[in-house]
Amino acid sequence: MKLIEATEIMHIAFLKKETFAGSSEGMRYRFSKVVYNDPDTELLKKIEAGEADYPVDKKTGEKIMNPTIERNTLGVWVWPEPFSFEKTPEEKKIFKEFDFKEDGVMEGLKWINEQKQSCDWSELAMSWRDWKEL
Repeated sequence: MKLIEATEIMHIAFLKKETFAGSSEGMRYRFSKVVYNDPDTELLKKIEAGEADYPVDKKTGEKIMNPTIERNTLGVWVWPEPFSFEKTPEEKKIFKEFDFKEDGVMEGLKWINEQKQSCDWSELAMSWRDWKEL
């Protein structure tokens, strides 16, 4: 079984803008930025202390009463061939998150290789006949 090498995947500069997907010996994989909008607790503390005002929506001019801050993670998925990510049922996908930085990409690659070694992906593959049901 051939492991996936770092030279075969895209790195963080690419992943900041695009999703990357690939396949290897019956297993498909995907790296993608996952964006969460978490409550901006630091700003809310400053507002409560009178040290800051609520931010204003630039389009409407209204106060944003529940300010958020964007947090990015690296989502990594693996699933059996032959279907695309969008056409594969969720229950067939395995997902894990990593830090959205180059070290996270390398950890994701290591995890993908662990998943690849954990079973015979060609046995898990869905049949092309199943596509009509998806």
